Amino acid sequence: MQAQVAQPGQVATKTPYTPLTTSEKFSARATQIFGIRGFAGAAFGAAVGQGTNTPSEWGQGAQGYFARFASGFGNNLVHQTFAFGLEAALREDPRYVPSISRTKKARALSVLKQAYLTRKDDGTFGFAYARYISAFGGAQFTNVWQPKSNNSVSDGIVRALIILSGDVAINAVHEFIPLTRFKSLGHRH
Repeated sequence: MQAQVAQPGQVATKTPYTPLTTSEKFSARATQIFGIRGFAGAAFGAAVGQGTNTPSEWGQGAQGYFARFASGFGNNLVHQTFAFGLEAALREDPRYVPSISRTKKARALSVLKQAYLTRKDDGTFGFAYARYISAFGGAQFTNVWQPKSNNSVSDGIVRALIILSGDVAINAVHEFIPLTRFKSLGHRH
């Protein structure tokens, strides 16, 4: 297999590339909702919210924790659903593309580049519209069930930035700990 040379702003990957079908994109997003990441993310977010008592209207104890968990899970469900629809329409690939570089610096740079770039179905890289629109759109949609103290546009922006930061962290894990690359996400490049 030959390596492709990355141009400035692009990601060095192995070739050839096989795009995901719409069904495989759906499966990838369903895994993000109902897999360990979806449940662990909601549990972690609920624990942080419980520790900071945010939103305070939900209180403490098991009932408060469950409300925060359900909200986090719902936020992820909306985000992933939006992402699937946009990725299918815009022909974007939901997978993280592991770097072929051997240096830690180049690999870390690849993680950062893929915070805003994604592979298109034609194999090229471009801005990750689906990732950003779904993160910000889903986070604003979450305002529907948030109490008044936590449902402003700026609260939605903060939620979206947390989602995007989490994506970067997960990409770093996938880059530096290959065993975490889920076969169900179709890492076949």
